[in-house]
Amino acid sequence: MGDYVIDVDKVSVRFNLANQKVDNLKEYAIKLAKHELMFQEFLALQDVSLKVKKGESWGLIGTNGAGKSTLLKVISGILQPYRGEVKTKGRISPLIELGAGFDGELTGRENIFLNGLVLGHSREFMEAHFDEIVEFANLKKFLDSPIKNFSSGMKARLGFAVATVVNPDILIVDEVLEVGDYNFRRRCNERMQQMLAGGTTLLFVSHNIQNVKNLCQNALWLDKGRVRMAGPSEVVCEAYRTEQDRLRREKKEKKREELRKEGKPYDYLVVGAGLYGAVFACEMTKRGKRCLVIDKRDHIGGNIYTEDVDGIQVHKYGAHIFHTSDKEVWQYVTKLTEFNNYINSPVAIYKDELYNLPFNMNTFSKLWGLKRPQEVRERIREQIADLNITEPKNLEEQALSLVGRDVYEKLIKGYTEKQWGRDCTELPSFIIKRLPLRFTYDNNYFNDRYQGIPVGGYTQMVEKLLDNIDVMTGTDFFAYRKEHPGMFHKVVYTGMIDEYFDFCYGHLEYRTVRFETERVEEENYQGNAVINYTERAVPYTRVIEHKHFAPEEEREHPKDYTIISREYSTEWKPGIEPYYPVNDEKNGALYEKYRELAEKEEDVIFGGRLGQYKYYDMDKVIRAALAAVEEESRVR
Repeated sequence: MGDYVIDVDKVSVRFNLANQKVDNLKEYAIKLAKHELMFQEFLALQDVSLKVKKGESWGLIGTNGAGKSTLLKVISGILQPYRGEVKTKGRISPLIELGAGFDGELTGRENIFLNGLVLGHSREFMEAHFDEIVEFANLKKFLDSPIKNFSSGMKARLGFAVATVVNPDILIVDEVLEVGDYNFRRRCNERMQQMLAGGTTLLFVSHNIQNVKNLCQNALWLDKGRVRMAGPSEVVCEAYRTEQDRLRREKKEKKREELRKEGKPYDYLVVGAGLYGAVFACEMTKRGKRCLVIDKRDHIGGNIYTEDVDGIQVHKYGAHIFHTSDKEVWQYVTKLTEFNNYINSPVAIYKDELYNLPFNMNTFSKLWGLKRPQEVRERIREQIADLNITEPKNLEEQALSLVGRDVYEKLIKGYTEKQWGRDCTELPSFIIKRLPLRFTYDNNYFNDRYQGIPVGGYTQMVEKLLDNIDVMTGTDFFAYRKEHPGMFHKVVYTGMIDEYFDFCYGHLEYRTVRFETERVEEENYQGNAVINYTERAVPYTRVIEHKHFAPEEEREHPKDYTIISREYSTEWKPGIEPYYPVNDEKNGALYEKYRELAEKEEDVIFGGRLGQYKYYDMDKVIRAALAAVEEESRVR
């Protein structure tokens, strides 16, 4: 074997699949004696080779049925190869099948000793490490319950705790850890990192490609039992991801082509693969309706689209923090994906001064050196009283009448004028109906009970919504409608409402945002996810440092570089992406004309921020889409 602790040399594994159904043992014995049993040979592994040195970490990737678990079982000695040879050096701790080595009728306490015995540990050894195992698994109060009553996550915690109670020479981990919660997976990753640092060799199987890239130096890509590629994990994982994306696109295109040939129309053509369209399509599909989702962009997700840039989830169209007090909506999104515990606490920079947002006691203490809420209230009242504003005529007077001159001048005026491209004196007062003032030392920007960002970004959340739904990106609605007039019964339109009606009453006004995104060779650029620049002389409104949106990920896998984005708010022009409506009186009146036209469109549902010309938080978008689904279900 030389320097290798694992040497897999041209290994093949063969299974015999029965060609006929045999209902009982007697029938099986008779057919076997008469040589009437027919089998089909299936090679689960074909000429697979893998050489692993001590202390290396290898991730095994591939689709279901590719042979990943079979290879681990061969290396562990559970299966014998049909051809080829496997050699290993040292003690192996395999964590391959959930509950392997456990007896469902025995208690958690009894199974700890049983599993330890299976792994070759003495009872004395297990007694000495018993408390450590229980603490890591966090199952103290369930120790005397039969393990058959344990959840899959509890079994995974117990199995991992026993398997890693000492550093084995070789640790083999299959995707059983995917069933654990976030904190458990974090602790498992920490322990595996410690074991790798101590010289343990790791073989790791996961469908989470990012986990493989983070944990493993190398990767082996198996495809239908054969080695497709082996090498540095970053390179192999990216090649695998690209291939799967291509196959997914081809599969959907083939399905669409079959449907086109059938000439069977869709129930709904959903225009826009953002949050509104994705939720609507997902829920109507559950109700047995056929949906086609199209988007003029080359990706799904709309403005919440996130993309992996050098291992950092980048919010391509600006910061999006999910927050809600709607428990049903929170349960809806957390069933789709796991959320981290990110708390939005932006800061603002005015000239060389830094202030906490939202306006709270930390802000006021920095402004005036005051420490008690009563003092701050009195200072604000004095400033408001001195202005003598009774009926605010514009945004400036409205803001001054709410917070006084100091807060307005330093933290509102310049930022707002950059956002809207107009002086505050030219903006209507109703844009700022209220400004929240907190008289506590609380930097949490939102008051909502639930808050966070999807682990792995928003794109994978939208992918789950659109799973098994036909999606066509890079597709213009107006061109598609003209070319395929009979391919859908009803339209869900989330684009610009004025564009739908060919701007017959004129253009509604929108604001758009331009981003300058760059990689910076610093571990930490600004120390916070979002920093607002409130001075009008600074051309951008804020700077986002994307890695800070996933603090747990950065703690587990720190990077010596970062990705930042500067945001520039500009006036919308045809041909560029609109971001948010200009909700002043003029545009409100114009929108009402378009809304009246929309109500006459019997086979069109207008939704989302552009289709309804209003700003939506993400939870409100989901709630609106669910309401539209319920309304459609009642009507149809």
